[in-house]
Amino acid sequence: MRRKILLLSIIMSSFFLSTAALKSQAALDPDVILNRQKAVALVKGNSASVRDAVHNEKIAHKNYESQLAKSKTINTEKVLVYHNEYTDEDVFYYYEPEMQMQMRLLKELTPERMKHAWEISKISVTINENIMANTADSLFLGLYGAYQNVLLSEKSYELAKKAYEREKIRYDNGLITELDLKSSFLDMKESENGFVKAERNYENSHRQFNRLSGLPVDYRFLLIGTPWSNNNKIALSEDEAVANALANRMEIWDLQRQIRLIMQQIEIYRHKDVHRFHKNTKENFDKAIEQMEELKIKLLDTEYKIEKEIRQAYKELEISYLDLEMNKQKLLKQKNQLDNITNQYNEGQIPASVIEQIELAVSQMEFSVNISMITAMNKSDRLYRAISAGPGY
Repeated sequence: MRRKILLLSIIMSSFFLSTAALKSQAALDPDVILNRQKAVALVKGNSASVRDAVHNEKIAHKNYESQLAKSKTINTEKVLVYHNEYTDEDVFYYYEPEMQMQMRLLKELTPERMKHAWEISKISVTINENIMANTADSLFLGLYGAYQNVLLSEKSYELAKKAYEREKIRYDNGLITELDLKSSFLDMKESENGFVKAERNYENSHRQFNRLSGLPVDYRFLLIGTPWSNNNKIALSEDEAVANALANRMEIWDLQRQIRLIMQQIEIYRHKDVHRFHKNTKENFDKAIEQMEELKIKLLDTEYKIEKEIRQAYKELEISYLDLEMNKQKLLKQKNQLDNITNQYNEGQIPASVIEQIELAVSQMEFSVNISMITAMNKSDRLYRAISAGPGY
């Protein structure tokens, strides 16, 4: 009866402590809570490369607009020489075919090249944002792992201290030897050292995150939030993922755009068959044909590499979801074991140390599940970024 009363008191105390902890967490200022989305926003918002990309895009757009305005004033066939005041007529000089071709290059091709540079700079903004988002995902995973490891190490250290105190009582009662007591003491010191190392690792991880997110070096979040998702499958098929990547990736778009520009250049070289009788134009024409063929080969190679990359990333994400489900099953198994052990403890069949170790094992398994979930979410985000503009996985 006394054991049942004691156990009931422990359960009630745990309940009120847990409730108080939840209320305390709920009352935390959001500024001191870090989650995945906030980590990405902070790192992207503090990125010099993103700011530079945005700045370069504005400059490229301005240059394109300026060139386009100039190009509209170019006459590709004739130029005004002077105005005849006696006849009130304009006198024009008409270009030779080769000069007409050169003027067409200036009027038609030059602004398209400037537009290409601007379009590349626009996509570069997205690429840089995605790069920093990938970096933030990795930083959050490391910081979350370090944060949770501190909590687990502290719990392990507390259990080791309890175990040592119990062994000390047994030693004082002559139930164990001095060697047994010393062994328990060394176990406690090892747990303490593990706790200290975990705290040091967390501090280093936090400082690294702070540097990239623009926070003061000594700033510390009070809570690193555990993300949750019910997703355990990919929303699109492997072939759909490949198709999206081939349609959206900057590398492919850029090569296709370069090919179209060269085709336009070749078409202008053919103006009134200039490429047949003008030596320099013929040489440039042949070089353009050769360059276009090289770009087509490079495009095929790039498409092959990207398809291979996406299929590999897709399979890795599938494996991550499987690992997550396996860890969930292991956690469920350990929780069932904890229930059985708790019943045995309530019946006085096993000591408190056994149930404490099982509880610690459950906490460690919960940590593994959460790490697996974050890993899967990170891989999912990286895959979706890789099948958009990029960067590659």
